[in-house]
Amino acid sequence: MPALRPVASSELRAGAPGVLEFSIRTARSVEWVWGELTSDDPLHWCKALRSVRWTSPRPLAAGSTRRVVLGPGLSADEIFFSWEEAEQVCENAFYVQSVTAPGLRRMAERYRVEAQPGGGSLFTWTLLVELHGGAPVARLAAPVLKLVVASLRRDTEKFFTA
Repeated sequence: MPALRPVASSELRAGAPGVLEFSIRTARSVEWVWGELTSDDPLHWCKALRSVRWTSPRPLAAGSTRRVVLGPGLSADEIFFSWEEAEQVCENAFYVQSVTAPGLRRMAERYRVEAQPGGGSLFTWTLLVELHGGAPVARLAAPVLKLVVASLRRDTEKFFTA
């Protein structure tokens, strides 16, 4: 699989080039949402993902790895470079080390779960996607990326608010 360039945590901020982000408020606790995100079958509710499997042993932390299969012949290997767990806020971030899909230069994601006043939590999913070819290619790919993110949001909102 072709290697991708790493991404720094500071690059995963709303409004930055190539960054897409959404948040979902849920009545579920931080512990419950974080438990789903770090389970043995994370993101099982996302129809756009065929499978997500940890490839490193527990306990999970910075340096943990996993493999995502999107479809036949399409997979990505990820490495987590940031991992924090606390009672009120849990957050991790990873970048894609390698991917079988052509065209990706860099890709990273961050999951943040924050306790909310009065109960429940707020889950924020931040994605950075950088393609080879610069701005012209990014403009062409933007509608497809927005559809994928909309699918992830819809499936996640349905699961977390059920």
